[in-house]
Amino acid sequence: MKIGILGAGNIGGNLGALWADRGHEIVFGVRDPHSDKVQALLTKIGSNARAASVQEAAANGDLVVLAVHWPVAVPEVLAQTDGLSGKILVDCTNRMAPPAPGSAASAAEEIARLVPGAKVVKAFSTLGANNLANLQFGSENASTFICGNDPDAKAVVTQLGQEIGFDVVDAGPLANASLLESLTKIWVQLSRHLGREIAFKLLRR
Repeated sequence: MKIGILGAGNIGGNLGALWADRGHEIVFGVRDPHSDKVQALLTKIGSNARAASVQEAAANGDLVVLAVHWPVAVPEVLAQTDGLSGKILVDCTNRMAPPAPGSAASAAEEIARLVPGAKVVKAFSTLGANNLANLQFGSENASTFICGNDPDAKAVVTQLGQEIGFDVVDAGPLANASLLESLTKIWVQLSRHLGREIAFKLLRR
């Protein structure tokens, strides 16, 4: 699969490396594709990844991952994209501050409003990036909770999550994204005194 990743920081870079290792073709959409940081990431990943403009990465990806910071970067980056209508757009962002007046209840719903026609799926946002390369905790693998309104889009994201070791939990429609974003806030608070080697797990019986 061709995956466009908007952002090459801790989340985007780690996800891109993991998926490239599993044979996916990764294009990082960044402000400066030739920066030392981006080139070091590409050297580490190898031949299945390259860097380009945000517009090119979004246009070429069969699936597009948004992995940049709120509040300024998300609108700025999305404004550089076109052709996302009908594509799966995976929202990995975390809006830690309360929603601004007039904005949607969650970051994911705000993104869906900014990019009408995209199949937005909230995913891969409820644990620290340091855990992505090793999702196993004892005998259990960390859960990632996803939500979205398109079942087929969620099925694709579920497969990508399972490929890298996540226990993927479907948490329902995109209207539930604010609940998932609250999990991220809890993770941050817990990590301040428990450390970053922690993750959430849904137990089933």
